[in-house]
Amino acid sequence: MVAVVWMWVDALLVVIILLLLGIILFSGGGIIRRRRLLSEIGSLRREVQRLQDANEALRGSVGVGTRERTESFGNLFEMVKDLEGLRCAIGGSSACQRVLSDKYGVKSGPELLERILAAQPGMDPIAKRKFADELLVGEIGRSILRSLEGGARLEKAASDAGVPVSVSRTHITILQTLGYLDTHLKLTDRGRKALA
Repeated sequence: MVAVVWMWVDALLVVIILLLLGIILFSGGGIIRRRRLLSEIGSLRREVQRLQDANEALRGSVGVGTRERTESFGNLFEMVKDLEGLRCAIGGSSACQRVLSDKYGVKSGPELLERILAAQPGMDPIAKRKFADELLVGEIGRSILRSLEGGARLEKAASDAGVPVSVSRTHITILQTLGYLDTHLKLTDRGRKALA
């Protein structure tokens, strides 16, 4: 009988050991989970290293010519600000007109536009001209110029541009003031270049 009891004790101990091994291996703190987490940590570390390398490469490319690039962007922003001020001044803003007159010494018109563009000598002249044409003429202005070049009347030009006549008159005033159109609504050389 003692042998049977020891056999049951041994069997119970084996079951307890197996239960403890199961708990250790398969529960929340088990070896399998630990290996999976270590694998995830390794992949995340590799990803962090890849991102750090990419970050360093980007920092290195930004560092090249930073002063020159910052100065170039500063000049571009200054030109955009002045061109926007010119558009506002032509639209009737006395504050914009005063600021530009104080800065450049002339009133709104083609000469002021030329001075604004000449104030940025480090930029490509063709790019400056295209940029100014895009900002000051825009798509509506180009549509009006195309229609007027084809001999259309003001109402037809407004219709072609898809804007009311009053809006097209405002654009025509801007185009005339800046020398894209003459007083007879004929395109000037500057107006033809803006269409090109």
